[in-house]
Amino acid sequence: MNRPRRAGMPPRGRPPRGWRGNPGPGVDAAGIPVIDPTQNVLDLVQAAIQRQDDLREAERRHNRELAELRWKYDGELRKAETARIDAIRAVDVGAVQRAAEVQLAQATALATKQATMAETLRAQVGAAATAWATSMDSRLVPLQEAIADLRRAQYEAQGVKSNVGDTRLNIGALLGGLAVAISLVLLIVTLLRR
Repeated sequence: MNRPRRAGMPPRGRPPRGWRGNPGPGVDAAGIPVIDPTQNVLDLVQAAIQRQDDLREAERRHNRELAELRWKYDGELRKAETARIDAIRAVDVGAVQRAAEVQLAQATALATKQATMAETLRAQVGAAATAWATSMDSRLVPLQEAIADLRRAQYEAQGVKSNVGDTRLNIGALLGGLAVAISLVLLIVTLLRR
């Protein structure tokens, strides 16, 4: 928008050639000369500046208070968290100790039971071995006597029949060996049946 120029004013953009000097009093947008502000305007501006300074100072104090409160409560939160973790750790340590006590009691009971069972088994095996040895002795005595009788009879038969041919002697030895083998087989069968 082009506004008409007042007399004595340089054209917009560049001053006229040869123009030097005071451009004149300041004017507002309507071309009315501008008057310097009065003291009350200056006081209002100063009050606004002071108000902004006060607001910045209040904000700084507020931020500092918030930071101090945050620091204080963060410390309290850290202490509470430490106490909570310590309590959990104490419970865990107690549980581990209790589990160790239970395991020790179980191990002791098991060791006692194992020792008792081992002693019982030793006694049973000893009794069974003694009974078996006695039984074997009572069963072997007749067999041994029978074998001794067979040997005696064989020696007597050899002495009486020394003139009989080797064939008869071999048959007698074979029969004696067969009797011994049969006796041993019968002994083993009776032992296995028990």
